[in-house]
Amino acid sequence: MGFEGKAAVITGGATGIGKALARRLCAEGMHVVIASTNADRLTVAADELNAEGGRVTPIVCDVSDREAVRALAARVEKDMGGTHLLCANAGGSTTGPLLDHSDGDWDWVIDVVFRGVTNCVQAFYPAMAQRGSGKILITGSHMGCAPDMIINHGPYVAAKGGVHALAASLRPEAAKHGVGVSLLVPAMTDTDMVASPQRARQSRYGPAAEGKGIELREGAAPALANFPRAMSSAEVAERALVGLKADIGIIATHAAMMHSVRDYADRVVAAYEDAANFA
Repeated sequence: MGFEGKAAVITGGATGIGKALARRLCAEGMHVVIASTNADRLTVAADELNAEGGRVTPIVCDVSDREAVRALAARVEKDMGGTHLLCANAGGSTTGPLLDHSDGDWDWVIDVVFRGVTNCVQAFYPAMAQRGSGKILITGSHMGCAPDMIINHGPYVAAKGGVHALAASLRPEAAKHGVGVSLLVPAMTDTDMVASPQRARQSRYGPAAEGKGIELREGAAPALANFPRAMSSAEVAERALVGLKADIGIIATHAAMMHSVRDYADRVVAAYEDAANFA
């Protein structure tokens, strides 16, 4: 089914991959709702995209707030006849050893990165299933496929792993209702979050710990011999759109990262082979 004339909702839509998705979907003729916690960034993004000929509506929404997400879905249903494409894309990250993480650090990342997706699914998916049409694009991460490639990134990696499992389990169920589910798996992407991963952290989670940066796991270098350049958000968005149109379940962006995924998967398979030998 085409996108022209239909409504899309993009969380984390004011910057980075979200904004690039909005620009690309505007080119497809969609009415795009961009959501974020920051009203100023939303206004700047919407004004820019509308000046380019898009049809963009900015709405402040905190994806960690279940009722706020449901209100967003209800508003789009009322004003635009429902959401055809949901892009659950909002994110945030801490860095540094887990020993230095507070409860607030964990709660913030899990609430935004994982529960932000579950809140979106709960709010938007039922109406899509009832109509028998729609698409859901969930933004995962390469770190969900190679979780120990780097260290000092624990809550984010754990949350993205949950997001990957959710997308995989939702896809076959949703297909029975005419709803497509795709998992976008980007690696290094040139976004604002790289420079300021906690810029949208809500005050209720307390002060952020000073991150000490991420580190490459010892022994991971051979799997990263072809470590890629950072992609632009526009490149990732283009890959996402091609995957959505083809109804691809897992849309990877960085082919050069395949080796690190295989490294982890080979260790998992080896563990099961050991279990077989033990039996």
